[in-house]
Amino acid sequence: MRRIITAFFACLLPLAAQTTSLQGNVTDPQQASIAGAVVSITNQDTAAGRSVLSDDTGKYTFLQLAPGSYKVGVQKPGFSSYQSDIRLQVSTPATLNIQLEIGQTTETVNVMADAVQVNTQNATVGNPFTETQVRQLPLQTRNVVELLSLQPGVTPPGEVLGGKKDQNNITLDGVDVNDNQTGGLTSAAGAGFNAALPVPLDSVQEFRTTVAGQGSDQGRSSGGQVSLVTKGGSNQFHGSAYEYTRNVKTAANNWFSNRAGLARENLIRNQYGASIGGRMVRDRAFFFLNWEDRKDRTASATTRVVPSETFKQGIVTVLLTN
Repeated sequence: MRRIITAFFACLLPLAAQTTSLQGNVTDPQQASIAGAVVSITNQDTAAGRSVLSDDTGKYTFLQLAPGSYKVGVQKPGFSSYQSDIRLQVSTPATLNIQLEIGQTTETVNVMADAVQVNTQNATVGNPFTETQVRQLPLQTRNVVELLSLQPGVTPPGEVLGGKKDQNNITLDGVDVNDNQTGGLTSAAGAGFNAALPVPLDSVQEFRTTVAGQGSDQGRSSGGQVSLVTKGGSNQFHGSAYEYTRNVKTAANNWFSNRAGLARENLIRNQYGASIGGRMVRDRAFFFLNWEDRKDRTASATTRVVPSETFKQGIVTVLLTN
């Protein structure tokens, strides 16, 4: 049997349908709140930036941020400038508290800080996956949605915390891509990890699974929530070419086939593709293209009842009992 799956993915601008947020407090060395500090945040890939003022309690908030690497800066007369690099992940609110040192504004304090990973903003339970984790974690068919199976409380067929497979919800850049035809109608292993679109793994920038405590933005169903964010290009040009293969020589024989002296069944899979992303106009417009193809050649052994030699000759033998 030959099965061919072709996927083509293109993005001109980063889509912010699946976003994150950053908040924190600005204080001085005595932990007193600093109001009116200018807090700025800049995406290191696209140079997109925003600024806010800390309120009377020293708190600042950035909402609706696209996932990615950012540079955070703070300025306030009478204090040294502050700079820090952080990474924000999809649907994972982060907290970064900032302490300014007393000094001249011409002085800059660079801090290597990480945003607090414990989500204290909502009750969602789940894990985000970075681009590196998405690429390097082993997946049999490179189906990125199967990363949901690594979460606690998820069964091999795809039930999440007792919920049915057809209650899982998969979104790609904020749009539903659920496989309503076969996603929850079969008992096969992995049936709950199917999306309606083949999503090339190399096109995914961020990935988050939520197994419990879904908010109103994810509460359309009672199962697991899978949020996928595609790459949108950056000021730097990046590309890749890849091929993954599986063949008979690296596979074990079926126990029953081995006992009957039959050869190993064919399971030959070739999955290959290429991607490229970069800028069209610096700091303004970006593109990302990903093409992928997959070819399967498979065979399976089955057990059948065949006629005996005498039956083939038309001789029917019936055992009679008294």
